[in-house]
Amino acid sequence: MGVQMVCRHDRLGGQQGFTLAELITAIAVIGIVSAAAFPMFTSFLTAMQTKGAAQELTTILQQARELAITRNTSYTVQIDVPGNRLCFGDGVNCNWVGPGTDAQGYRRLSNQAQLAVVNTNPVFNPLGTAGGGRITVQNAQGTSALDVVVSSSGRVRIAQVGQ
Repeated sequence: MGVQMVCRHDRLGGQQGFTLAELITAIAVIGIVSAAAFPMFTSFLTAMQTKGAAQELTTILQQARELAITRNTSYTVQIDVPGNRLCFGDGVNCNWVGPGTDAQGYRRLSNQAQLAVVNTNPVFNPLGTAGGGRITVQNAQGTSALDVVVSSSGRVRIAQVGQ
């Protein structure tokens, strides 16, 4: 029982490989599949940028809640929609400066995300509860949006706009 090699094509001179027509056909198929997938990829990328910004805002709000509990004082998250930035501190001042803040204590969301609608500035008390609120985050183009919801129990979650 010997091993036999099976050739795809019998060609003159024993040459193996693909013909020019086969290569052009393969490239055309790859091009068509890529063209069909590109719009889906761009909408997926937009949705992921918005989700990433909403997750970043959720983390910032949870950090403010955590500081309110550990320092036994109320922390207010002030959101500046026109300036597209936010800050937090005890009372009315933005006095918490840490990683990711500028000299005044303000933070901006990554991916050029926009803070679109804010119905209230969340205030976390020393027990970790909050007055509640909803913050809408959009991607830079304004084509995709998510809400970051702060419940009265202090829980921070991401929801579809209006839910």
